[in-house]
Amino acid sequence: MRNLPRRRELLGAGMGLCASLGASAAAAQSSETAPREPGTDALGRRLGTGPRGRQIPKRTAKTTKLFLTPPGWPNAIDIDHDQKRGFWVQEQRHDNKKEAAWLIDWNGKLLHTVITNSKNTSGMCFADGYVWSGANGASEIDHPTPPINGIFQTDMNGKQISHRQIPFGPKEDGGATHGMTWQADAGKMWIEANRLDALIGIDPKTWDVDYMFPTTRAAGLSQRLHGIAYDDGFVWQVTGHQKEGTSSYEGYTPGLIKYSIKTGQVVQAVEFMPGSCDIHDVAVYNGQLYGVDAGEHPGWSIDNPAYQHPGFPPLNSPSGGYVFRIDLI
Repeated sequence: MRNLPRRRELLGAGMGLCASLGASAAAAQSSETAPREPGTDALGRRLGTGPRGRQIPKRTAKTTKLFLTPPGWPNAIDIDHDQKRGFWVQEQRHDNKKEAAWLIDWNGKLLHTVITNSKNTSGMCFADGYVWSGANGASEIDHPTPPINGIFQTDMNGKQISHRQIPFGPKEDGGATHGMTWQADAGKMWIEANRLDALIGIDPKTWDVDYMFPTTRAAGLSQRLHGIAYDDGFVWQVTGHQKEGTSSYEGYTPGLIKYSIKTGQVVQAVEFMPGSCDIHDVAVYNGQLYGVDAGEHPGWSIDNPAYQHPGFPPLNSPSGGYVFRIDLI
């Protein structure tokens, strides 16, 4: 019995130590918050901001129409990277017919046409003497199952060199794309993978993916994500939002977002001024932004006679069929 007090002392000390540790843990847990402003969550975030509450810088832009493309729904645009002769623009169709890619000089003169097997093209780029076309086959009026998706590689004579699926999907259908761009300083392309909601950097020869990051889900920026363009360490992506209760050009605000390809973060958001062109795809040349409007915006009426041009399919925006310049303000 002589050891009983000693045991009681040890038990009391142990309980005290546990209580002390518990209090310390609780204190540590309650202090696990980032430096933040009032009205934010534990990581300093509030709605409409980036990571840790970072406000996304915003700018405005205006557009200037340059010229009409050949008749069609011009849904994708890139620069003639090899010889700098002008723009490559590719049409989309809904009738399962072959789709044209046009080489157009800086003033709108048609220089060359390449006919591709891509379906409902919704993204393209040009490099190494090839047209690379991204298919969005589910938008064909009468499409097979699965639809014809993937990336078509076509030479200047219209010969199909390859047709490959977007990675990380079923072998026969990796999903559609709404944007492609060429990164000339690395000899690779970027593809917006619709099924993955991600931008993927890919080697066009090996088809290996070396990097990918998710497209933005930020409120106000992610309602409509479309074409992309590489710009010296960044990727621009088309965006826009429709005012609630509207269903036409008059209620829509087009724009652009800019990602860092190192972090995947949005570093800038651009909103177009009222009356600007409706952008479907974007291209960059010598720091200047350009866009194209297919005139086939999902859900908008094609019955406005003021939007139509001779020889074109039905259009549903006032800038339908145009290549235009984009100037940041």
